Amino acid sequence: MRCGTKNDGFTLVEVLVALLIFSTAILGLMSAGTQNIRIMDKIEQKQIAGIIADNQLILLQNNGQNLRVGSQKGRSEMAGREWLWQIRTEETGQQGFYKLTANVELVNGGQAIVTRTAFARRKNGGAP
Repeated sequence: MRCGTKNDGFTLVEVLVALLIFSTAILGLMSAGTQNIRIMDKIEQKQIAGIIADNQLILLQNNGQNLRVGSQKGRSEMAGREWLWQIRTEETGQQGFYKLTANVELVNGGQAIVTRTAFARRKNGGAP
């Protein structure tokens, strides 16, 4: 005669608690994955914007004869996106030496993604 019964499994409550814990962990992992994708997109945007800013600054530095105080704007396409750039040229304390500040943003972005600063001198033969 058997006094006690032997249970060979989990009760319904135990299974439901395990599913609740598992689903909470999965939701947390999905949230972390989504956040990681957003962060990677931001990093990619900063890298591309930095390349555009560097390119525009180098072009302006190499064309030192046309350096003058003011601002230049333009558009560039890179990595399948449209980018707006602006370079502000300011005088420094030394004659013929200029500070160049480049800002790059996505079209319809409204906020500068990258700001870079460089310095250049006017090459001989340039207008004052």
